Amino acid sequence: MKVDDYEFYAESFDILDSTYSEWLSEKTNLLSSLLEGKKIIEVGCGSGLLLQYLSKELDLTGVDFSQGNLDKAKEKNPHVKFFKADLNDKNSWVEHVNSYDSVLCSEVIEHIKDDKTALEILFLLLKPNGVLIITVPAFKLLLSEFDIKEGHYRRYSKKEISCLVEQSGFKIEESRYWNVFGFFGWLFFIKILNLNLKKSSNSLFASIMGKFLKIERRIKFPFGQTVIIKARKPN
Repeated sequence: MKVDDYEFYAESFDILDSTYSEWLSEKTNLLSSLLEGKKIIEVGCGSGLLLQYLSKELDLTGVDFSQGNLDKAKEKNPHVKFFKADLNDKNSWVEHVNSYDSVLCSEVIEHIKDDKTALEILFLLLKPNGVLIITVPAFKLLLSEFDIKEGHYRRYSKKEISCLVEQSGFKIEESRYWNVFGFFGWLFFIKILNLNLKKSSNSLFASIMGKFLKIERRIKFPFGQTVIIKARKPN
């Protein structure tokens, strides 16, 4: 995978921003409720989809490995600071150690071959007592050809990603599966029918999924398309 290959992901970004905007809004609301403090960094911000939903009262920073992603993110979020860095390279983060109240890292770790080193970098970015909010795709059962084309090395169980986070020095405060409807949609359209995100995109399904996610604000289900974790860096 080329570092500056924005086009590789651009189609997926556009679909999430349009057809799945209700899903995106629900996801950002949930993640926002877990953040603490004012100084927030999103690692792997892509084209800035999540950042545009976060409060402009926060001191926000976005980071990505791709200059193409960063250029797009800046267009959508002129109020946000950005810099380029790579979770495969500890040296690109030296100036930002112990700097942030919260680190948000959504759908990123699965793209990193050495996920242990990536978690260690996220740990270093946080101030003592800071929190990490991480999301990863769930269940090896759902791993598809589309996952591989998107650069996913793996999918995680809640136990697997929790163990990795704890081994990196964090104390987990919350872990859950999320997006039950997305689990079935991904299994049928992406895994079984072998469609890509564009071909499987369906506005009716997206609308139903968005409505069901409002139920997931109050109820935690024992499975879902995504694992969400909140973990704290000890004092």
